[in-house]
Amino acid sequence: MASYMILAGAGIFFLLGFLHLIYSFLDVKDPKRFVPATPELLVALQNTTIRMRKDAKNFWLSSLGFHFSHSVGVLFYAFIVGYCALVRPDFFADYIIRIVVVLVGASYVAMARAFWFIIPLVGAVLGVGLIGIGLAILYPY
Repeated sequence: MASYMILAGAGIFFLLGFLHLIYSFLDVKDPKRFVPATPELLVALQNTTIRMRKDAKNFWLSSLGFHFSHSVGVLFYAFIVGYCALVRPDFFADYIIRIVVVLVGASYVAMARAFWFIIPLVGAVLGVGLIGIGLAILYPY
């Protein structure tokens, strides 16, 4: 049961990361999802670069790159936690691994609260909550 709780928590992160990845792909050709609410700002983002590098892509493409890398990071986290829950639950016997798994999930909660909106916040809270409870049941010491 504990492994399934961990898997369910990882599944929430996987779903959020997967949707984020799909939305990022769709925004490459038809920007509608991660665009600013002010249409003129999208045009401005497409016509400027990041000051750090003159050879950088426009700011809009750079932000899409950040969205892609964020999606891959969430998917990687979800995959590793889910894989270990199903195939290698003994991996969680290491106290440091359990702490890192919960801290990474909690960092998504903190980022969602500070920078994003309610859906990723609720998803991250539920996901890390299930993972944490599952880990506590699996290895109570």
